[in-house]
Amino acid sequence: MKKISVLAVSLMAIATSFTASAEPRSVAVDITKMRPYASGNYFVTVSSDEMNDSSNCTLVYKVQSDAAGAKSVIASLLTAYALEKPIEIEIPTSTGCEGFGTPIQSVFLSQ
Repeated sequence: MKKISVLAVSLMAIATSFTASAEPRSVAVDITKMRPYASGNYFVTVSSDEMNDSSNCTLVYKVQSDAAGAKSVIASLLTAYALEKPIEIEIPTSTGCEGFGTPIQSVFLSQ
């Protein structure tokens, strides 16, 4: 039993360290518009520009269809849009918010 407790505490510490170093992301937002372009860019308009650190970014984010994992991100966005579920959008720390068309690094889906 003691080993399980130590393991649980260790896992919580690891999870906390990952959360602390997470990329910037939006608060929970609704998708209001999705627009694919023939160029391969896929634009997503959301209901709020607020980020989880109380800063603001943009209402319009971009997925490039030729990027690694783009199909998964687009499928997640379409699913959330069809089910009218809120999402959180994660953006890369390396570039931060670029205003209109900020690239999406990942999408968080919740119930």
